[in-house]
Amino acid sequence: MEEERKEKDHKKTEPGKIKDLGYYFLNVLSAKAWSYMGLIAHPENNEFRIDLEECRKAIDLYSAIFEYLRSELSPEEKKDLEIHLANMQLNYVEKTKKPS
Repeated sequence: MEEERKEKDHKKTEPGKIKDLGYYFLNVLSAKAWSYMGLIAHPENNEFRIDLEECRKAIDLYSAIFEYLRSELSPEEKKDLEIHLANMQLNYVEKTKKPS
């Protein structure tokens, strides 16, 4: 029994890669951007609230993290993230054109 426990201790999980953490950040920033555009409810309070300055910050950070991770991404991953970024940017521009 003791030997089995020692063997399990030696088979520890590898630490997560920064790329994976980057994906997590991109998902969080994406959710914040969409919620600050008023297109989805904020997960914290389930309310709709538009704040285009906060939205712009979320999109800018998304873009910066995406650019940093770009060299580690497959062509398919790059394409998916580029499309998602473009959709957020286009929706943001549309929201800024509408009168409040």
